[in-house]
Parts: sequence; structure tokens; C-alpha cells
Amino acid sequence: DLDVERLANATVYVASRYIAARINTLAVRIDCRDCSALQQQQHRQLLDQMLHQLCPHLALLLSSNASHATAKDYTLFVVHQAYAFDHFNVNYTYILHEHEFYFLVVLLTRQSESSLRESVRHICAMALRNRIINVVVLAQRSSGELALYAYKLFNEQCSPTISAYQSNQFQANGSLLRDELFPLRFTNLSNCALSVAGHQLPPHFMYRPPDGAALPLNGGFVELEALRGIDGELLRLLAKALRFRVRLMIPQEKSEIFSEDTMNGCFAQLSAGKADIAIGGLSGSDNRRTKFTTSVVYHQSYFIFVVRKERYFGPFGQLMRPFRQKVWLCLLANFLLALICARCLGRRFGLKHPLENLLATTIGNAVPAPRLPRGVFLRHLVANWLLLTLVLRCAYQAKLFDVLRTRPYKPLPIGLAGLLQQNYTLISTGYHDFYLHEMTRVVSGNFSARYRLVQEAPPGERVATISLLNNLAHWNMRHPQTSRLTYVREPIYLYQLVIYFRRNSIFKFTFDRKIAQLLSSGVLGHIERRYLRVSYAELGDNFKLIPRITNKMLRGVYRCFIVLMGVATVLFLLERL
Repeated sequence: DLDVERLANATVYVASRYIAARINTLAVRIDCRDCSALQQQQHRQLLDQMLHQLCPHLALLLSSNASHATAKDYTLFVVHQAYAFDHFNVNYTYILHEHEFYFLVVLLTRQSESSLRESVRHICAMALRNRIINVVVLAQRSSGELALYAYKLFNEQCSPTISAYQSNQFQANGSLLRDELFPLRFTNLSNCALSVAGHQLPPHFMYRPPDGAALPLNGGFVELEALRGIDGELLRLLAKALRFRVRLMIPQEKSEIFSEDTMNGCFAQLSAGKADIAIGGLSGSDNRRTKFTTSVVYHQSYFIFVVRKERYFGPFGQLMRPFRQKVWLCLLANFLLALICARCLGRRFGLKHPLENLLATTIGNAVPAPRLPRGVFLRHLVANWLLLTLVLRCAYQAKLFDVLRTRPYKPLPIGLAGLLQQNYTLISTGYHDFYLHEMTRVVSGNFSARYRLVQEAPPGERVATISLLNNLAHWNMRHPQTSRLTYVREPIYLYQLVIYFRRNSIFKFTFDRKIAQLLSSGVLGHIERRYLRVSYAELGDNFKLIPRITNKMLRGVYRCFIVLMGVATVLFLLERL
């Protein structure tokens, strides 16, 4: 049969040219349960020719009348009529549930153009029921020309309909007119509306309309410029690239999955069919996500413990740290004894300004020669006092520089074990498996409310909370002067952000390809840097020493100097008056 031979040659060409470059085994499924003897002979002829010519390029996995065979990456279907494709069902586990499959259907019967398009439409409709969006039909027209047919799901008026069209055709030399087998699906959604359930979570997803109007509870169409945050701008880019409108819904409750039948927020709207996609800092590693389909990971963050930095001392207290309390008491007693002795000796021997001379020599200033005592004993006392104050000043200065190199904050707990050993109370919206229930305080509200509870806790109270590292970075960026929150270095787990779709959604792979392009081009990285301008290393630095001494560390010295200069200026003015 010359027609079957031409179809076999065309099948071998597209399989060796476009499929063999990606896989090494092609699944072939045949259904000929209602075929005549002639049609069975045509099936055998097509298979024999394919086996003979594809051996150097591909291995063929044949399955005849296997209506529930496991899905493969690329599958070749051989049928005589479109209704024969109804007997094929696709089985795949959850691991393969988020895998993209490609179907090449060979239609052996020559048909008229109208009948051929109706057959293609029927085959594509059956494939879409099994969540297979990449379908191409190889058929022969009534005129004898070979062509490839595909489908369009939306027309320009955004009406959901399946229309068949010729996607490619074979030239006289046996090659394709356009160098592609499977056209990209859903690259243009024709300005259709997608219902989006958004989870408000700065800095990931924020709805900020120019007029400040609140979004209706049942959702409404929004301007793309009102979408802010990492996830919000990603959704904006996807809507512009794929040409769809956004009908946004923002649930009031938190988005959580408790079981397959119990969920809140965005997941409840997605499960009820009210939303097509859900976005906004949603984790793709939830083991209860099997009810939905997820996109590829477009951002990663860490789930962390957030604690408050506790000060050891203020700017003046830092000046007291070089010596211990007992040393300061001894020095104070010696100084008071020196003041009493200077006062008594000054009256007895008639010394000039003894107290002023004592204070000047204590801080290292010179004393005019006429003020020095002339007696040997008194000069011996002055020399001993000068030597004592010199040693004390040198020791204090050396110790002070060591003190300035240590951070004025208490060391942070080291991981989860450190939090438990130091009896930290966890402030959270619920109980968690990784922390003791009796050491957990359950509160309501978002992460901002929990941050305020930790920040405003009484001094000495050991409290912590949990959140994403991005949330903490955004909070510290918004409150650079008042925030004293940092994080424990050991993360709880890696948090991978994804977009959620309904189960078996046909939009997943289109979104995945566009997200991959945005990641590889660095666009998403640029967006992340705009919303996360805080260095993570500075947020939770827990090293004992700092690299250099800055003016900020010497605030206490500068304040003391200002006070002394102010007192000296007042005394000078009083003397002039």
C-alpha cells in the first residue's frame, strides 16, 4: 500500500529527527479491535517498516490493545479512525503526574479536509481529558498530501473551544516545511481571565492599588501594576507574556493544608474551583500537596527561628567593661584617699591648687613646675602617683580596645538545641513537631504581629518566633532604626516557593517554561534584589569579634568628651564673668 508506505516514511522521519534526539525508547500503542483484514495488514506494514528503519535511532516498545499502559515521555499511537483513540487511557503515578508527555497520533485512513479536522478535534479532546496538551496528528489528506495537525483551545474572543488547524506539512523532499514537530502550547491565552488566589505575605505578594481601595471579598479584575512583591511581579510578567487578565481574590484566613478534605485560604478556593492558580509565598515541599499541581521552584528561602538581640550594656556601660566591679571600687577608694591626702597636705605645707594638680595628673596632663612641692618626701609621693596613674591608664586603654572588639549583644542560641536549653518560648500560630508544645505560645495574626511581640517583650524574657528569612529581611529593611530582630543561624528547613494549580491543570507546563526563561535571564534575581536589600550576614552575625572599630562603638567616649568640654566651657565663662 503506497499510502501506508508514505505514512511510514513520514513517521520514521519525524521520529528520528525530533524524538530520537530527546529519548532512546519510543512507546508504540496500537488499537485495531474493529479493523478489517485489510486494515490489519496496513497496521502490520506500518510497524514492519518502522521497525526496519528506526532500529539505528530508537528502540520501540510495542503494546497492542493495552488500554491502561503506563505513560511514557513520547508515545506513538496508530489508529484507523478517531473513535479508536477513545479506548486509550493514560496511567501515571503522582511522580509522573507533574511530567510533560507528548503524543504523536498516526491516522491511517485518508479523509476529506472537513472530516480530517473533525477527527483531529476529537483526538485532541480525548487527550486533553487525560491532561495531555502536546498532541500532533499525522494524517493524509484526500489529495494525497501529508500534513501535521494540532489544535487551538481558545479563540480571539476567549471562547473555550477546540479548533483543529494544520501546524506543519511535508515538502516534496520528505522534510517538514517548518522545523518543529510539537508547537508550544498556550503561549497566547487571547486575553482570557484567570482567577488568582493571592496570599498576602510581604515581601512575596502584596496588593497595592494606586487609590488604596480594598479588593472585594469575591475578587475582581485588577491592574497589573497594583501587584507588588517577588511573587506579585512574577505574576505580572507572566500575565503580560502569556496575555491573560488577572481576577484576584485575597482570602482573609491563612493558607494551610490540614488534610485532603480540610484546607484554608488560597488552597480552599483552589480546591473548590473558585481559583485557577494560587500564589504568594506558598511552599512546594508540603507533603499534603498531592491534591494540586505545582509549578517549578522559582525562589528559595529558609524557614528560621527569629529572636531578639539582647544588649549587654549601653554606650557608657561599654566604657566600664575593661575593669571588673571590684577593681573599680578599689580605684575609687584609692582616688578618694588621694583627694583627702592632697587636701590635708596642701593645707599643711601650703601647696598651690593641690586638688587641681591631682586631677590633672590623674588624666595624664602636665603640672606647671612652680606648683610642684619642694620637699623630697612630697616629690616622692607625686612620682609614685604619676607612675600609678600611668600604669592604670595604659592598662585601661589596652583593655578598652579589646572590649570594643566584642559585640555589645548577648550571643545567640546555637540552633534548636540552644533554644531548648535556654528555655526560649516559641510564639507561633500553632503547634509544630520540631518544638515542644509546653514551650509554645499560640497566638493569632501574621508574622508582623509576632515580630512585635518578640520585639516588645520585657527585658530578659526569652521568646522566639518562626518565619521565612525573607520576611525578616523585609521587616528589618522597613524598620532599620528600631528593629532588634535577628535569626538563629541553623535553619529549620528549606522553603521552596511555587505556584499552585488545580489538579491536572493544562497551564502548568506553559508557566514552567516561562518561569525557566525568567530565571535563566536573571529577571527574577533582579526582582529579588529590589525587595531584599538586606545582607543576611549582618542580620544574624553571631561572631565573638568584629573586624574593625568604628565611630559608632566610641559613642560613649564621645559623649563623655562632650560633657567634659561643656563643663570646662561653663567654668571658663564663669571665671571671665
